[in-house]
Amino acid sequence: MEYRLLELLQEIKSLISNKPASDKWLDIGEAAKYCSVSRSTLRRHILLGSLSASKKTGKTLFKRSALENWLNG
Repeated sequence: MEYRLLELLQEIKSLISNKPASDKWLDIGEAAKYCSVSRSTLRRHILLGSLSASKKTGKTLFKRSALENWLNG
């Protein structure tokens, strides 16, 4: 939940500063490569609640900003 709040705050910040949000969705393979971790590490952190992901489409998708927050957090 904390990560979702951070994502929303970043979206609001980008709207205020008139910068387009360049937040892209990544599948689990792309996310693992982007973060230099294994897919199982990403899945484990989703289960722990420390990383947010969407499974609405049947695939596990990550916002790039959520990955950056997770790496920096």
